[in-house]
Amino acid sequence: MSLTLRGAAALVRPDDLPYEPDEALLAYHRDLLAPYGIEVDEDLMKQSRNIGFRELAEELMDRRPSPFGPPDLLILAYGLPDRYPLKTVTTRLNALFGGRSHSFAVSEQGLQAPFTALRVADAYTRSGKKSSLALFVCEQTTLPYRDPLVHDTPLLDSGVLLYFDTDSRSGFRFTASRAAGADVPLGDLLAGHRTALPPGPTLLVAGPWPADDQLSGVDLPVHRCQPGGYCTSVWLDLARHHEQWATRYANLVLCDTDPRTGRSQLAVLSNAGAPERRETRP
Repeated sequence: MSLTLRGAAALVRPDDLPYEPDEALLAYHRDLLAPYGIEVDEDLMKQSRNIGFRELAEELMDRRPSPFGPPDLLILAYGLPDRYPLKTVTTRLNALFGGRSHSFAVSEQGLQAPFTALRVADAYTRSGKKSSLALFVCEQTTLPYRDPLVHDTPLLDSGVLLYFDTDSRSGFRFTASRAAGADVPLGDLLAGHRTALPPGPTLLVAGPWPADDQLSGVDLPVHRCQPGGYCTSVWLDLARHHEQWATRYANLVLCDTDPRTGRSQLAVLSNAGAPERRETRP
């Protein structure tokens, strides 16, 4: 059994919500940041969009493409902290799905988090359990301190919902994932996995962070994601284009390199219902 993508929703929020002063939250941030010599900047929070994980996740729930049942696994993956770090968003989502899911978050891994979440869900499935997965990937930009990655890029408030199950006979199924340390360039990671790809036309879906020369030698058509996403980048475009890509490609290789650590990740999705002929242009 393999996890197969059944449906998806993508979300970018360019709007703002009013800033709501919260002295308890500010005190929490001061206690957390003071040992590192970082001061809380309330003015920065007032100038930010103030859209947190809950707002993103609940709108994604409203956008889900069809009425899926409660998932067996519900995972929230994120690379940057929520504006309300003490709120458990997965518990809220679980309640909205009916309260019967195994729910948890994957964090503290940068943009690796969604890749790890898929590996965890795949291991659960490979234990012999017929299962479904609702994977939320959320990114918000309201922080009580200046972060060059967030404010100088700049990043967007964005989110993705990917719904997988083991019943589907068509669509992209998760087949492999690889990671490399900072001493292994993404190009080497891709080249090392190139011969292991299933047969058929393959599209390389690359995030905005790798240098062009890391992609040019792989001999695959490349879809390059636009800047604005850190943890959400390749997953936003998977959600937007997976149905179109399913008519043209046998495999997708999603990849990115974390600008903070230099570590690269890739995930392979193979088309369970691949047509015999496809165009191979990205």
